[in-house]
Amino acid sequence: MDPTRDNPIIRFNTFWWALWAFFAFAIVLAAIMIFNRAAPTNLEDAVAVARYQTQQTVAEAQAKALPAADIEAAIPEVAAKLAASKPVAVERPDQVVPESPTSKALIAEPALGPTTEPAPVPVPAPAPAPATEGTPAETDAPAPVNS
Repeated sequence: MDPTRDNPIIRFNTFWWALWAFFAFAIVLAAIMIFNRAAPTNLEDAVAVARYQTQQTVAEAQAKALPAADIEAAIPEVAAKLAASKPVAVERPDQVVPESPTSKALIAEPALGPTTEPAPVPVPAPAPAPATEGTPAETDAPAPVNS
């Protein structure tokens, strides 16, 4: 800044100009807020109406398909089955420690799935020759060779 333009009076004026500019924007904002009393709308509120309607339709359809009384009646039966079942060991684990007895036993077992030999593909039989009436059947005799 130029030293000839830096004095207390200019600093005092700059401070008040900035303060008044701030208050001017505050007054404009207050006027807008006073005269614009409409509730703000956003895209979420616009889409929410359709979403809540769909949710209500799905809830009604589910209630008709499986009433709550049927669900409550089935809970004790399912709970008894779950409590009666006992956990069992995994027969074929996905991850096995290399060189462990389990990995050696899995390697020794035959592989599951398709065999290594492909299945024979059936070959269609050739179509029979059309039979013609009145012509004698040709023989498969070789043709004479002239020497």
